[in-house]
Amino acid sequence: MLKRTLIPSNDQYQSVIKELTDKNLFRTLIAVRMGCEMGLSRLEITNARLSDLDRIHSRGLWIEIAKKVNRGGIFQARSREIPVNSSLYALIKGFSGNGAIFILHRQKGDIMKPLQTRNLNSLYDLADISWSTHKSRHYFKNRILDWMRINRQVDFELIADLMGHKKTQTQQYGSISWDYKLKIIDEVFK
Repeated sequence: MLKRTLIPSNDQYQSVIKELTDKNLFRTLIAVRMGCEMGLSRLEITNARLSDLDRIHSRGLWIEIAKKVNRGGIFQARSREIPVNSSLYALIKGFSGNGAIFILHRQKGDIMKPLQTRNLNSLYDLADISWSTHKSRHYFKNRILDWMRINRQVDFELIADLMGHKKTQTQQYGSISWDYKLKIIDEVFK
């Protein structure tokens, strides 16, 4: 097993994407891109349903089980919607089929159940990807933040929202418009 401690550079990421495409490893390609271009955790990737694409907003992916949070000693699922850039959206739509429920459907066993999160690690291992599934989230945050810095419009509230992080009391008032979120994601991941 590879030691996966580094966040990939943009060149490393682009190289892996090209290699996965050339080898027709589309399940792995989608898993890597969902982590790196949407900031999804393993739990979110495995629970992403095809029927939740465009559920609320155009090019949005509703994740019913985004994170399990402790609320008074009871663990409950938190949900969220994530914008999908146009390129990844087209890939997911083209990959869907065969009556699967989940975007990354099982190839063996009960297709009514999501992949187990450890299976994402296996996809990374089989493709010799040099970073972990969690480092994909770091890559996503870095890409968003780099773009914001270059364009002199750093918005930490948007980053927290896109990452699904807990909001401060002040951030809970109002909301960030869907059009703004989608515009930023499209600009960063052209």
